[in-house]
Amino acid sequence: MKRRHYERAPEYTADAYRVAGSDGIAYDVLGWETEPDEGTDWTGIEERTGKLVVQMIGDDRHFIVDPDDVTPLAEEEYCPECGQIGCHCYR
Repeated sequence: MKRRHYERAPEYTADAYRVAGSDGIAYDVLGWETEPDEGTDWTGIEERTGKLVVQMIGDDRHFIVDPDDVTPLAEEEYCPECGQIGCHCYR
């Protein structure tokens, strides 16, 4: 599995997010996806793609999503252990 490169996104401060099209699962926003440009070998600089790298809570796989598809969740809306939206087994 390819690990995505990303740059931290300090503007995403919620503990979890809902992603459109993936109902029932809470995600962490890891940051802005970056990709190498033609000078990266010399400069080490990567450019943002405009997409976000997110990770399901309770999993380690990375997904690429559009920032318009991400909505913050309140703490009581999801389970911080299993990542299910609406699960209250943790509380």
